[in-house]
Amino acid sequence: MNNFYSMADTTLTLKELAKLIWKNLLLIVIVTALFGSLAYGTANYLLPARYTASMDFVAKGKITQGGFTKWQARSQNEQAANGFQNIAISTGVIDHTTNEIDNVSPAALRKNITVCSTPRSNTYTLTVTSSSPEKAKKKLKVVAKNFKKEFKLEYKQGRKAMPTKKERRMYLKPILPTVLVKSIKFKDKTRVVKSYPNVKFAAAIGTATGFLLATWGSIYWRLRRSYR
Repeated sequence: MNNFYSMADTTLTLKELAKLIWKNLLLIVIVTALFGSLAYGTANYLLPARYTASMDFVAKGKITQGGFTKWQARSQNEQAANGFQNIAISTGVIDHTTNEIDNVSPAALRKNITVCSTPRSNTYTLTVTSSSPEKAKKKLKVVAKNFKKEFKLEYKQGRKAMPTKKERRMYLKPILPTVLVKSIKFKDKTRVVKSYPNVKFAAAIGTATGFLLATWGSIYWRLRRSYR
């Protein structure tokens, strides 16, 4: 028996493919729903959940030299966010926070603190991630309090190192404009969201995988029967 087939013998037309899917529609729906349910259940009940609490704060300051172009403003915004990130994970903030909250590892706490910037704005977001909404919110509150204290210390030290107005006019005139952040103010609203796992995304991936496997399986068995 000849085991070799031409492309015409093994290719399904769109019409045949549509008929094949329609014929096996019930099986495809069942497999798709099964994979989607398994993915949803695994993400929602089996994987360890992580919750992120966030709070916005506004940075107030003044420009030391001239105005900003859009590119310079974006660069300053990102640099300020990096500076705030360094303060948020500084030894002072981490040590004071771990002393106030029991059973918190300094290394783990440092990994779960982030500061990000809002484009074209002087608003920044401080986030803390933990294993429960209550723990995340509690840690965020303590970190924010210690963050403000550490910022004041950093600001005082920075002010001592800053050149005078006369020196800035004489020596810093050619330099790009910079912003001296004078104070920060946290907003009252605190948000807590489930950051891991993304249940909706996992369910969508599982559903898509089930649909593709069921459809591919139907086509595979159809082609295999045609080979006999």
